[in-house]
Amino acid sequence: MSAKFFEELSSNLNQLLIDSDEYNVIIIVGQAPDIHTFKAHSIILNSRCFYFKDKLRTITYNDNNIYLWWHNLASNGFGLKELIKHIQLFLLENNASWLRLNFSDIYQISLMDDNLKNLQQFCAYIIAKQPSIIFDSEEFLTLTENILIFILKLDNLQMDEGKIWDYTINWGIAQNPYLPPNPDQWSDEHFLALKSSLQNCLPLIRYFQISGEDIFEKVRPYQKILDQTLWADIMLKFMVPNQAIITSNVLPPRKNLTTTLPLRDITDKSITEIESELRKSGEAYRVMGKYEESLIDLTKSLEIEANNANALRYRGATYLAMDRYEESLADLNKSLEIEPDNVFALKYRGATYRMLRRYEESLADLNKALGIEPIDGFALRYRGDIYRLMDKFKESLKDLNKSLEIEPDNAITLNFRGITYYRMGRYEKSISDLNKSLKIEPNDAFALKVRGDTYRMMCRYEESLADFNQSL
Repeated sequence: MSAKFFEELSSNLNQLLIDSDEYNVIIIVGQAPDIHTFKAHSIILNSRCFYFKDKLRTITYNDNNIYLWWHNLASNGFGLKELIKHIQLFLLENNASWLRLNFSDIYQISLMDDNLKNLQQFCAYIIAKQPSIIFDSEEFLTLTENILIFILKLDNLQMDEGKIWDYTINWGIAQNPYLPPNPDQWSDEHFLALKSSLQNCLPLIRYFQISGEDIFEKVRPYQKILDQTLWADIMLKFMVPNQAIITSNVLPPRKNLTTTLPLRDITDKSITEIESELRKSGEAYRVMGKYEESLIDLTKSLEIEANNANALRYRGATYLAMDRYEESLADLNKSLEIEPDNVFALKYRGATYRMLRRYEESLADLNKALGIEPIDGFALRYRGDIYRLMDKFKESLKDLNKSLEIEPDNAITLNFRGITYYRMGRYEKSISDLNKSLKIEPNDAFALKVRGDTYRMMCRYEESLADFNQSL
């Protein structure tokens, strides 16, 4: 009984976000022209957050005795651990394309704040599997030392150790731009400057995993920045590998992420760890848009633990992205048998039903998801399009407008609203949405076709033809 009571109470409180009845606080966030306003209730803010409890004492009133608060504080500044965790999961589950486009900012921000463990873990998987995304980026040489250290500590970094040495040296040189380009011309002071810049990074290199050729060509020119004992051990290892007695600290080789399924004699704990690694890896690949790799890892994960609801719903979402709708539906059905009220599974099954033209079932799932999470941009987006497909244009616009308030630059939602406006004969508004969508995704064939057809209805035939040609 108590669980049902609290579920209903939570639903009633969620409704306050929609109806805004009796609000006495307006929170205004962002910077002009991108400003968003939220209506809230001081009693709830006071009880849930020490930050608001402190700030509400000092905020001024306007003429209607409603607080006005302008701020650009990040969510973790509020001291709400549940909110921080929720936002991270929301980003990972609902904003894959945004995370891919903004990965450089995401990993740098997440690694600066220990409260962002979920995002840190997500970034670590991506960096480990695709290290070139960092090492070959324009930002690499300007990374802060703590971020480089975080990367070098990854035991599963999928890069040859000789290359890791190269990149680390290049980063160190970039911190000392006055160094001559040829190390053969360096003085002892030059080597000391580089050693000082890399003092916390050098111990993290797996020197004994570097090939003999790379030791000679890449490491030897900079041997003066290494401890003398370490350099002697490196030389000894390659000169008499079977007799060398190494006194330096030897870090283990980095793990190869080409994971094979466990043998029967591996412990249950090891199997659980492998399943977890595969599942997290598969989800990271999905967010990156690498669906084949995601499918491989999630399938391996499910071979170990067939009824893992997380792996099932992530693989279902991956199948949906690959247009394999029946397989998506099978996984999401099984996931929902295990966790019937999981919002992620409900909204992705709703999206899958939409692609299968099973609109009533899609609507039922999306309604249930929104009953649990009323301001979920993904669920609102797809329910809005379902309403369009059912010729319920007023309801469609209401949902799509609300979805765009949550995610203003979502190209898919802009496409859906653009085609809804088109069906309503509101061609100028349709063109406006499709133009904005195509600025975000310039080669989106769907948006180009809809805009082309809209131009045709407006008798703008040259522009229509150009869009149709580009969409081919």
